[in-house]
Amino acid sequence: MKVISKKFLTWLMSLTTLMRYFVIAVMFHVLILFILGTIEIAGAIPKIIATFSGAMPPPPVQDDMDPFAALRDFEYSGPTLGGGGGTPGKGPGGIPTAAGTTPTEYKASISAVDRTAVDSQVQEVIGVVSDSATAVARLQGSGLGGVAAPTMGFGEGKIGTAGVRGPGGGGFGHRVGPMRAQMISKNKGSQDTERAVLAALRWLKEQQSPNGSWKGHEAFSALATLCFLGHGETPDSDEFGPTVSKALSHLVTVVGPQGIVKSRNMYSQGAVTLALSEAYGMTQSPQVREPLERAVAAILLSQKVKKASSADEGGWRYTPTSNDADVSVSGWLVMGIKSAKLAGLSVPEDAFEMASKYLWNMYAESGGFGYAGPGRGMATTAVGILCQQFLGHGSDKRLKKALDFYKEHKVDWKEPTAKGHTLYGWYYATQAMFQGGGSYWEHWNKQMRETLVKNQNSDGSWGLPAGSNESGHGLVYSTTLCCLMLEVYYRYLPIYQEMERKSLPAMPVSNPGQSPSRS
Repeated sequence: MKVISKKFLTWLMSLTTLMRYFVIAVMFHVLILFILGTIEIAGAIPKIIATFSGAMPPPPVQDDMDPFAALRDFEYSGPTLGGGGGTPGKGPGGIPTAAGTTPTEYKASISAVDRTAVDSQVQEVIGVVSDSATAVARLQGSGLGGVAAPTMGFGEGKIGTAGVRGPGGGGFGHRVGPMRAQMISKNKGSQDTERAVLAALRWLKEQQSPNGSWKGHEAFSALATLCFLGHGETPDSDEFGPTVSKALSHLVTVVGPQGIVKSRNMYSQGAVTLALSEAYGMTQSPQVREPLERAVAAILLSQKVKKASSADEGGWRYTPTSNDADVSVSGWLVMGIKSAKLAGLSVPEDAFEMASKYLWNMYAESGGFGYAGPGRGMATTAVGILCQQFLGHGSDKRLKKALDFYKEHKVDWKEPTAKGHTLYGWYYATQAMFQGGGSYWEHWNKQMRETLVKNQNSDGSWGLPAGSNESGHGLVYSTTLCCLMLEVYYRYLPIYQEMERKSLPAMPVSNPGQSPSRS
């Protein structure tokens, strides 16, 4: 470098004075242009600053389990159950905490009525409770069954929910999102059964009247509502939220001031109470709780009406003042008050003890339950088994003998073993065999699952199997029973007592009025 500098200076000094000034001037201007060009380029280049957060990287994915085995071919983009039965970052009930985050989008699952379109469009078969709760208008009840204008967001007067209550969603969290997928896989459901359920829900949605009811008496509207609730749908659900909201707003209006449904039919009383119980358990809405309390109290008063026969004590019949009883009606009312207890209401233990004693009076040594006396009817035996299971007698040897009865039956659409009220019997038998578990469920589930999926209509509805005498009830009746059968995998846990231990502290049932007169 020194040699170059020395030679340059020697050469510069050999020039004339004028040339030396010229060379120096050129060099000075070149230097200025270089500096200005450098500044321009530096200003045009954006600054890139690396930042680092203190958050730990996510844990590695576990490869040793696949809780979504039955649904692995589908995409799931909805929320997952958190500590409160909602999504991560939420507290009990799925209510957002201060640090919680809420997804802004949820990809809808199915948008077609026709079942063939459902099969081609389905992206994921796991319904969820929407995180965009405030985006759904919910109906506000008056507390006496009246309905005001739609309102938005949360609040004490809304028939809505902040999420399936928890921890873990109470007794209903397994109906939602990934927990439902696990239950489907564990209990031997399939992609096809869940497709069929979604197709049925879409068909039922289309059949709903503007006032929130379905054609027929109150029991049919209650059954339809139970189908949506059984699938984990609430007034905040993206696809079916408005349907559920209208349905609940209708059901609270059919419960009269004394707690009796408008038709004074105890079948409807049980079905409506069951639907309101599940709705309250999932939403904790005061507008559902108040009519539910009245309905439960009316059932309890009716149970104590003096019966003509001591064998009928503890049971129910067609009207609130009936002085006799039958197993079929009693089954709906037992399920109604048992679900009310699960939802958080206080129901006296003596009501369950009286009901259990009545049902044992209807038990035959051959291993079954009769209709109005000891017997072994296909439908009534299933009703008796299921109720006694829910009343804590699942391990009783008499029920094992009754369950064996169903290993003799075929769930065949064209050639069912039992004719008459076939779907009604299948509906109760499906739940009883599911609660029985083991070989009982293995035997029943395979037949039931394949038969119902294969014989669903293209629009998502079901008709009736051969030999059924239930045609007078219509498609809503048959569709709801079939849909509820295919929701058995996740609607209730296999051990009902475990659900009770997870329920919230009980709240006393208010007195709806005077006891019904005795016949």
